[in-house]
Amino acid sequence: MALKMAHGSLFAVLLRSPWWYSVLIALLVIFISVLLVGGKYLFLGITASLPFFGIAGYAAYREAQRPGKKRILEVVQEARKMPARALANKIAGNYEKINFDITPFKGDAAELELERGRHKFLLCCKRFKAAKTGIEPLKQLVAAGEKQEATGYLYVALGEITENARDFAKNNDIDLIQAEALTEYFDGKRKLL
Repeated sequence: MALKMAHGSLFAVLLRSPWWYSVLIALLVIFISVLLVGGKYLFLGITASLPFFGIAGYAAYREAQRPGKKRILEVVQEARKMPARALANKIAGNYEKINFDITPFKGDAAELELERGRHKFLLCCKRFKAAKTGIEPLKQLVAAGEKQEATGYLYVALGEITENARDFAKNNDIDLIQAEALTEYFDGKRKLL
């Protein structure tokens, strides 16, 4: 049985927050142990703060792995100059490196079909320059994928994505590729499976 942290737990929230939040909480725990009990139980305060320092270290590591704002802006500007097919090929190159077969998709809902073993993804970049993405293109992608027996979907959108579209994507195994994720694809640092 795999252990899973509750989404709303303190540690889960701290993992999604900047690293220094955890450091502040750890220092607060130590400060309270010194202030309230005159330092008698400083060891206990330090021990209680260790998980927060651990979370801070892990959160800092994850932040260091993410691309910087300058790099994200460079990639977005480069991508906006590319046609949809070229962008799809750039993303697919990452999958090709891990032995996915890349074939053009026959239809209007996607550009490419990525397949390896039981994994079959449809990649759509058609409307990636749109200022706002709604639910309709995602429905079209899923409908096309059902005919092809796709196991997942990749949808590139550099503009705003509506809340309905986000919910639909979450419920239908659609990976929404926005600026930060696109930068990871361009740099070859995206975790693929």
